[in-house]
Amino acid sequence: MTAHIHLKEEHGIARIEFDHPEKDVNLLDTVTMLQLQAVLYAVQKRTDLSAVLVTSAKPKIFIAGADIHEIENLTEREQMIEKAEKGKAILRMIADIKVPTIAVINGACLGGGFELALACKYRVASFSDAVKIGLPEVQLGILPGFGGTLRLPKLIGIVKALPLILTGKVVGAKEALKSGLVDRLFPEKTIISQAIEFAKAIVSGPEKVMRQPLPWFFEKNPLGRMLVYHTAKKNALKKTHGFYPAPLKVLEVIRKTYGLSVDQGSRIESEGFADLAGTEVSKCLIRLYFLNERYKKFPWTDLKLGPEPVLQAGVIGAGVMGGGIAQLLSNRNIPVRVKDINTEALGGALREAYRLYSESVRRKKMKPFERDRKMCLISAGLTQEGMRRSGFIIEAVVEDLGIKQKVFRELSEITGPRTILASNTSSLSINEMAKGTLHPERVIGLHFFNPVHRMPLVEVIPADVTSQETIERTVQFARRLGKTVIIVKDVRGFLVNRILAPYLNEAGLLIEEGVSPQRVDSVAKRFGMPMGPAELMDHIGIDMACKVAHIMENAYGERMKMASILEVLKEKKYFGKKTGFGFYHHRGKKIEPNPSIELPRSLRVISDEEILKRLIYSMINEASRCLDEKVAKEAGGVDIGMIMGVGFPPFRAGLLRYADHMGLGSVVEDLSRFSGGANGVRLVPSPYLVNLAKNRQTFY
Repeated sequence: MTAHIHLKEEHGIARIEFDHPEKDVNLLDTVTMLQLQAVLYAVQKRTDLSAVLVTSAKPKIFIAGADIHEIENLTEREQMIEKAEKGKAILRMIADIKVPTIAVINGACLGGGFELALACKYRVASFSDAVKIGLPEVQLGILPGFGGTLRLPKLIGIVKALPLILTGKVVGAKEALKSGLVDRLFPEKTIISQAIEFAKAIVSGPEKVMRQPLPWFFEKNPLGRMLVYHTAKKNALKKTHGFYPAPLKVLEVIRKTYGLSVDQGSRIESEGFADLAGTEVSKCLIRLYFLNERYKKFPWTDLKLGPEPVLQAGVIGAGVMGGGIAQLLSNRNIPVRVKDINTEALGGALREAYRLYSESVRRKKMKPFERDRKMCLISAGLTQEGMRRSGFIIEAVVEDLGIKQKVFRELSEITGPRTILASNTSSLSINEMAKGTLHPERVIGLHFFNPVHRMPLVEVIPADVTSQETIERTVQFARRLGKTVIIVKDVRGFLVNRILAPYLNEAGLLIEEGVSPQRVDSVAKRFGMPMGPAELMDHIGIDMACKVAHIMENAYGERMKMASILEVLKEKKYFGKKTGFGFYHHRGKKIEPNPSIELPRSLRVISDEEILKRLIYSMINEASRCLDEKVAKEAGGVDIGMIMGVGFPPFRAGLLRYADHMGLGSVVEDLSRFSGGANGVRLVPSPYLVNLAKNRQTFY
């Protein structure tokens, strides 16, 4: 068996070094854990060791956690409990070593990897951006099963530990030191040698580790702890809306085990882990994790281009999107020039960037001097001069094809032959924009979602003539900005907006049938959508929703015929949140029903089940057409797009995963039933979907 762990020794100090030979990261899979157990048996027999270091030979990786594939494959409750108990028993061997034990964290130290580090008496880390420490298990719908809920509260107290475990927050080196997760920071290049010196100093006596005293009121006082638990539960429910059971189970486990030793609390934690690991929510979140990892590195072209840094970028158009894109670029240390024809708009873009940075300062994620430095990377002007030196230019002007074509023609005349010209359009043709440019092969779509700094997705849309090099460099550029990329076909609405359009339109049609906007939104939110469709249209802007709806109707005909209520609201100048009235009356953060909307009397009873199915199944139907037309490469691309671009509930693993779960035969049957009468062609199931159901196939 190939060794995943090596035992080394230097001057009476043992080093347990992790180095998985077949993977880029170290994982605590079954084989590695058994090897660790054997190594620890050997260490325990030694009487001549003065200290034990746990290290990694992987650059910028300590231990990335347990093997999630093994967790995914667990099916029996007792099997899950046994898995957690065995893991804790092995880590307990580290905790029982009599001499000082030090985890030397040189990079990612997550999940089971951090639980291993917690079993050591001391932890040191490299002063590096590569250091990421945390217990992100709740993001997979589970809780730490190797002692994390037991050891972390003992180390830093429940006040600090609960937010880390309940949210799965991952912290960097400086915050880890400040919070008491690690005891020392050392330079990355010399961390091993300095950790050895640290161990020698601990053994000889002069080295002292000062750990912050835990606040008596919250740690030792039952009333104080009750207050902490109550606040934590309230915050967890506010954030998860009750859809995710893991945070509440974490609270339950920590309440039961507080004051117990690790041995006494072990079984309680293991049973809590088992209660979660078998749930459908956990299985869905794990599937989504693997899908997300796949798309982070998905090879969209066959080219193997090395990274080509963009030394300066340009943004044309200083609206909300332009300002957000400029802030995103500067935040990634890319100098950016913003151009507009209006001085006031340029000032607005700069104010928007400053506002976003100031929010980070307020939340203590950034120092004021960092905000000021990044703001200095943004310049603005009324002429194209600043664009000549840009290697990547993003157009974000109004959704008017003629204006965009003019912008691209002008840019192609003044920029170099390698400058990429990208459009942030949400629905217009990239092929049409490329026409008339001097270098159509370097024109491409790059569709960001609003708000730019938060939404993790971008759609990359090549024109028919876009070169493979342009596609690959655009993907690299988007990933440098921290975005997940999906490449989609140049059709109206591309992928995400094309699938979203029937959902929004169906909401409008339900309202026309007498269902209140509040009820439509309530049904959608109970399903897990972050915002109801009526409220979402208010945020988009009813005028903009109308404009896009007309584009979609012109492209796809009768099945995307726009709900007439949108035009009614637009004529009354009820544009949504920006004017204060839309489907709702917006008063700051408060929203109330718009009393001016007159709902027709419903001719029949429409159940919540029908409302939900019409909303969601209309998206499934359109997504099936997108797959049939090769708008998306595979079902995974659709699901990543809808989760990251729209906020489709992650605990359902994706729109098409949900369709498979419901059964495609059932989806087709319901769509066929809904498509009768006035609904007409709109809800007729697509031939692609019908064929899948007929042959008992699934999207995955």
